[in-house]
Amino acid sequence: MRFVPKSNPSKILIGEPVDPKLDVGLALYQGQEVSVRPFSGSSVLSPGKVTEATETIERILSPLAQAEVGTIRCIGLNVSHNVYPTPKT
Repeated sequence: MRFVPKSNPSKILIGEPVDPKLDVGLALYQGQEVSVRPFSGSSVLSPGKVTEATETIERILSPLAQAEVGTIRCIGLNVSHNVYPTPKT
């Protein structure tokens, strides 16, 4: 996950929760502190290795930075055809 650590709000890190069973979104919503082991890389596309450090999440971010996202394509009309198939005659 990408996140802003409490220790340095001007930095963006990637990492994984110390507790692998923790629902991170729910814990943050409930105001709990979430401990994360940062990775050595700077992107979820190239994460590097997990470090021994521990950080606490100040704010969680989207998985990809804006610069890492190319084109987003949607297929909404195609999905509606699968939900409501044409009746056979």
